[in-house]
Amino acid sequence: MPSSLVSSSAARPSSTLAAKLVNMLVYPGEVFDEVVAAPPRFVNWLVPTALVALASLVLLRAAINETAPIATTSKASAAQPAITDSALLNTDSGSADFQKLSALATCAGTFIGTFWTALLLWLIGRLFLRARFSYLKTVEVVALAGSVVVLGAIITALLVTAFGDPAARPALSLFALRLPSDSHVRLFLDTVNFFHLWAIGVLAIGLSRLSGVSFKESAFWVFGYWLVTRWMLILLA
Repeated sequence: MPSSLVSSSAARPSSTLAAKLVNMLVYPGEVFDEVVAAPPRFVNWLVPTALVALASLVLLRAAINETAPIATTSKASAAQPAITDSALLNTDSGSADFQKLSALATCAGTFIGTFWTALLLWLIGRLFLRARFSYLKTVEVVALAGSVVVLGAIITALLVTAFGDPAARPALSLFALRLPSDSHVRLFLDTVNFFHLWAIGVLAIGLSRLSGVSFKESAFWVFGYWLVTRWMLILLA
């Protein structure tokens, strides 16, 4: 009977945030479709951004652990034979303060970066794609794309520990670790970072869902902006 037929487009229950974060790695388009259709949710951007901050702290700790032995060896080779206990205590105290400031800056930078990236996507949509959509929805899209960033930070921390190099990255630069960290060649190879490209692709999908344009059109602007800024940073280095 017609009354017993169920429409295939009937609304399905909203997935949990954990499911969204996991599915973001394999089916980002479906996650974004659900997010765009649903009312704004504070948790959709707060929790993912906090997870990115936590993963960034793990990466920061790995980099500090690999940098500390090098710095200690360098100081010891140039130091006088006798070093007072008070000098050691002052050095440790200064290092601890620096690490605390670095951690705070990392967490603050993560949240600022989420809102800044959302602003860029929102402006691209308004100015170039001629589309109108909610800025808060854009923040959710950017934050949920942080699943890729979290995975990338964990993999990078493992690479830093494995290679003993705080500059080791899941990029082509991994095959050129003997080059100076400020080498233009190494900086260029560092731009071909698997997780950066993955995250940019996910953001392009998110922008296409928000604006209603094709992925090809949104990817042109997202990847274009990313390439221009990366090249400018390399030239200024």
